[in-house]
Amino acid sequence: MLSCTVENRAKDMLEMNPAWAKAVDAANNQAVLQAVLEYLEALKEAGELNNPGIARMVRGYFYEMACVIWECSRMLKPGGYLFMVNDNVRYGGASIPVDLILSDLAEQLGLTVDQILVLPVGKGNSSQQMGAHGRDQLRKCVYVWRKK
Repeated sequence: MLSCTVENRAKDMLEMNPAWAKAVDAANNQAVLQAVLEYLEALKEAGELNNPGIARMVRGYFYEMACVIWECSRMLKPGGYLFMVNDNVRYGGASIPVDLILSDLAEQLGLTVDQILVLPVGKGNSSQQMGAHGRDQLRKCVYVWRKK
């Protein structure tokens, strides 16, 4: 189960499977992801997040997705396709480019990004975000990745 709620607890991905080291390294080296995580941790420390579990949830989601992407890349035949539908999100007023972060991770883990298709109607951010930061329409995308 991917971390996708603030109730999720942190998981030690390498303890779960040492073979995921390349996926964890990819997440550790993804510059935008690391900047987002630093920003969310700073907001958490300042008491400015509407839920202190947000930083842990976002970290868990991306590190777990790196492992999922690694496993998909490992299992696909060369030339095989992986399609994924996902939304970008906003926390603490910052829009997080999930599509770009995951696509970069995919490239680091043996896939080629053929396309990121942006669906015509994006989604809005949560009501908690709108109250403090206004409405921001976020991209909803279909990723088309291919095994090298």
